[in-house]
Amino acid sequence: MPEKKNKTEFMPKLTFLTLGRFEIRKDNTDAYAPSSRSTKLWDLFKFLLANKKIGMPPEIILENLYPNESYENPKNTLQNLVYRLRKLLSDENIFSDYNCNILFTNGCYSLDFSDDICLDTDIFEQYLKKAELYKHESIQKVIDCYEEAIALYRGDYFPELVYEDWVIPKRNYYRRLYTQAVNELSEIYKQKKAFDDSIRICEKAIQIEPYEEDFNISFMESLIGKGKINEARKHYGYITGLLYKQFGIKPTPEMQNIYHMLKNDTNKGKENSINIDFEENDNRNGAFYCNPNTFRSLFIIEKRRNERTNDSVLPVSFSIDECDNNKTVIFDDFRRFLVKSLRKGDVVTTWKNSQLLVLLPKIDNKGIRVISDRIIKQFQCNENHSDIEIKVSVHPFLP
Repeated sequence: MPEKKNKTEFMPKLTFLTLGRFEIRKDNTDAYAPSSRSTKLWDLFKFLLANKKIGMPPEIILENLYPNESYENPKNTLQNLVYRLRKLLSDENIFSDYNCNILFTNGCYSLDFSDDICLDTDIFEQYLKKAELYKHESIQKVIDCYEEAIALYRGDYFPELVYEDWVIPKRNYYRRLYTQAVNELSEIYKQKKAFDDSIRICEKAIQIEPYEEDFNISFMESLIGKGKINEARKHYGYITGLLYKQFGIKPTPEMQNIYHMLKNDTNKGKENSINIDFEENDNRNGAFYCNPNTFRSLFIIEKRRNERTNDSVLPVSFSIDECDNNKTVIFDDFRRFLVKSLRKGDVVTTWKNSQLLVLLPKIDNKGIRVISDRIIKQFQCNENHSDIEIKVSVHPFLP
């Protein structure tokens, strides 16, 4: 099913976007992003927006917005902030011709706006309500409503307010509605054998909520339904490896059902490679050992995670001297020793047969050298390994 355009029957002239980003759109075209220089004022605006048209006492507002600060006169403090916020709104061109006011009634502040202003959360919920109403009338209308709702959800509610407690209940609420909508729409598509549409929906959902098990299971089921067994197998290795590395979680019974579906399919000779990540780690307290595909995925995730802080992610390779006649045995001995010697958060894989590749998160170049020298020295203390030559290289990217 082709993607819907964002402009819909519910879309008003001025829309506050809060799901995945905070942005204001006029006629669904002109976008306005608030200045970071007025963060304190916009935080007040967002709090009033989240509690739209509900009167809030100054003490409650300040307690939620600034819980670690104390004020001798909260009423005067908030009155000053509200005055500055009103001036800011009046000076912004995007609000011209629109009624968006901060009212003070019975000792409480509230944000009041006219019907030509709306929130994406309201539109989101309207589509979900219409989908429920259409369930006994038209399956295509249900699909259309779910598609529109899902297109509106681009991430967490007010994601920039990640540490604000007052946001959490609403954030969890909208995330739950989104999860239910994706699961129901994916199930409809699978029942209709529209696997391409289910794959499309699940792929986008996984980008927003990568750890949501239902999304990943539906994605793999759809791949299997489409006959893309190898892709399903690769994703199984990726997601189970990711969950193990991040949370120490092994496959749930539902995830294991996917494994059995893949196991009972073609290429049975490869089935053990799917579960190698967990078989290797069942009895170990050291690093996470995985296959190269999973390692590559974890490397990409780690690299993306560190983009904000500009920290480097440096894969480290260990190579055994090729002149050794017992190289295979020595290589396996060193692999087991290396995995056992590293931290639980570190990652190891066999790379191009003759190399072991390692990820050491949060360790700089100097630290990497110290760790690798210590491990090699301890390994060579064994009289059977004293003459083994092990080469270490630090790479700016995957070799």
